[in-house]
Amino acid sequence: AIIFRDTLGRDGVEGDADAEIVMAYFENVPRSMFTIFRCSFGDCSTKGGTPLFEHVTESYGALWSLSYSVFLFIVVIGLFNVISAIFVESTLASAASIASVRKQAKL
Repeated sequence: AIIFRDTLGRDGVEGDADAEIVMAYFENVPRSMFTIFRCSFGDCSTKGGTPLFEHVTESYGALWSLSYSVFLFIVVIGLFNVISAIFVESTLASAASIASVRKQAKL
């Protein structure tokens, strides 16, 4: 959030409407953290309903949109994959425990 605040929240080109829209969402650290939180869960749009990173691309270049895409990929694929693996592991352990109890009951 601090990196986005220091780069995207700074004064952009005078009169650049896209930069002004972006700066509103990254003007301070709490607002930047909230914007990143929203974007990580798929709600990365402006008040007008346009995608925020379209404005970032127009004002600051494609490198920032690429970094956002990498961040989103890591969050969605990486983190949620780990979370689902934890649930699957606990389900398999529970199933093995139930099978062991049933086997004991048969004896």
